[in-house]
Amino acid sequence: MTIRLPLLLLLFLIANTATAQQCDSVFLGTKTLYTQPKNTTVKIPDGYKAVFVNYVGRHGARHLTKAPSSAYVYQLIAKADSAKALTVLGQQLKKMVLALDKVEKGNTKNISTEGVTELMGIASRLYQNNSAVFADRPRVTVTVTKEIRTRQSADAFLKGLQPLLRNQTIIEKGINDTTLRFYDLSPGYLDFEKNGSWIKIVDDLKNYLSIAELNTRVTARFFTADFTKTISAANQSQFVNDFFGFATIVYSLNQEVKQAGFSNHDLSFQSFFTCDELATLSRIDVAEDFFTKGPGADINGIQVKIAAPLLADFLKTTDSFVAGKKIVANLRFSHAETISPFAALLGLNRSDKVGTYIQLINKNWESAKVIPLSANVQWILYKNNTGGYLLRCLLNEKDAAIAGLKPVYPNFYAWPEVKKYYLNKLKSIGAPLSGNMLSYLKTLK
Repeated sequence: MTIRLPLLLLLFLIANTATAQQCDSVFLGTKTLYTQPKNTTVKIPDGYKAVFVNYVGRHGARHLTKAPSSAYVYQLIAKADSAKALTVLGQQLKKMVLALDKVEKGNTKNISTEGVTELMGIASRLYQNNSAVFADRPRVTVTVTKEIRTRQSADAFLKGLQPLLRNQTIIEKGINDTTLRFYDLSPGYLDFEKNGSWIKIVDDLKNYLSIAELNTRVTARFFTADFTKTISAANQSQFVNDFFGFATIVYSLNQEVKQAGFSNHDLSFQSFFTCDELATLSRIDVAEDFFTKGPGADINGIQVKIAAPLLADFLKTTDSFVAGKKIVANLRFSHAETISPFAALLGLNRSDKVGTYIQLINKNWESAKVIPLSANVQWILYKNNTGGYLLRCLLNEKDAAIAGLKPVYPNFYAWPEVKKYYLNKLKSIGAPLSGNMLSYLKTLK
């Protein structure tokens, strides 16, 4: 089918609207790059010094988890190309997807250069702010999940930390999916992901935002009218989702894009969308994260309770240090699905705020602020000469208030009170205070 010049001009203008409007990067959601927090001065109570660190972090900025050539968007473009059903914009998108496939060859599932830089920076600041913890030949544990990007993240973190250490560090490494990939180990949670009541809420949001119409409108830019009619609504949705995923991932790949011989313009997938379309698609992503990884409509729901093994581990390891154990830092590297429910369970800042009004989700909870790439939660334990302990809690390196618990100094909580508070919380959600946490996960409903 021949496309008339006015239509081509319209498509060109639509495709370049996002660039002309200079859309910001708010739409990136969980693929938002980690940013160093602004320097702030926090007064440490007189007589106290940092002695112990409990850390859990998301992996750094990463590549795609599968090659672009295996995605539905590629398959549909290839099919349309064979049928001579690609528009001018479709040809441009095909070229861009092939370029991304070249960038990603051999790199899928890995963290990117950007991710290494993020984690090295966090490690350096952790040391600079708590150097006393790492004196006297420190013992450090490093725990990861089965995914290679968490091992690479641990290596990058240590790359930033170890050159700063003056004494030999004893590092113990291991894998613990029970405390770090709990969301994969609970049959009840897996069923919640597929069949939970949150699905209807998100569907209502999609209807409110006219997502079906958006999918058709976007899809039609790349294929002839006759070919577009053959693409089902479900396949249009898959096409746009894949396409939007490409638009969000390239922000993590700046160095790799250059190494492959391309410029950022060559991979500007976002330029095919308008700013409003990017914002709308992002709202859906945020809503799904909010209900399946965050507080959702119930702060005591299964999507939060699954983080109990990690909270129990934080309590146990902190208490072990107080009891005289020699490990001074526990470093864990995990995923967004780990950090978000953990922050909600801890009640940090607004990460535990529930909501059901679909228009307000992005105001109550923003994935870009809770779980950007390299997101982290840090417990820093301080001790004075009389054996008193204070705990400082940070979310993404910023002091975080614990909902329901009063600090004894600004940003500092008495450790015995923190321990009591969270033990009671574990008890209230039915988590065992000792025993097999894996069994607990399997009984969740």
